[in-house]
Amino acid sequence: MNLRSRRGTRSAPRAIMRIWTLLVIVVGVVGIVMACKVSAQAIPDDPLAPVRCYQQADAKSLAGDSIIQLCSGALSDSPSRCFATALEEFTDLSEQQILQLCTGATDMQPIACAAHLRAGNDVTEQQLVEFCGTRCGLGPPPTQVNNSQCMSLAMTTAGLALQTAAQLCSGARSAGPARCFIVGSSTLTQVASSKLVDMCSESRRCQYTTAPTAGY
Repeated sequence: MNLRSRRGTRSAPRAIMRIWTLLVIVVGVVGIVMACKVSAQAIPDDPLAPVRCYQQADAKSLAGDSIIQLCSGALSDSPSRCFATALEEFTDLSEQQILQLCTGATDMQPIACAAHLRAGNDVTEQQLVEFCGTRCGLGPPPTQVNNSQCMSLAMTTAGLALQTAAQLCSGARSAGPARCFIVGSSTLTQVASSKLVDMCSESRRCQYTTAPTAGY
């Protein structure tokens, strides 16, 4: 009886420490996720963000298709900045894992989340990126009407066919996707038009942006 009692006494602190560690991780991660949501809601809508994101990622010698994946629907240059920082700070992560971590990023919270989670915690690389990668909020997107100015600009100024213009402007709330395509066509000459359409279309975005910037 005494031996069992001693064993129970020794194991109790270990169980308490495990529970405490789990609570610390959960509380810390919840705080990071909430901060990310608040930050995302405050980000202005920049139609040319995918182009700037591509240019910065291209400077890091990332493959073209991977850059399209990283920058499609970008709200700012955060995905490319996240990628560049992750390359330096998380050298054990593969390129694909960094893409998973940074695609859709609206700020540097994925990096902060990964660093926080890794410090003192035994997690695998895949668990890290799956937990800290940016996700769209649950639920259907709000109902909306496609922007006619986007279609007009895409067909007249950009010279796109009706079907391609419709793909570019699907879900558009402004003429932003057409402006993104026009600027991208002149600055990202190595990118195929079909890839540029994918990258600039607002239909690839999460539904958490603020009102369009004036002039777009």
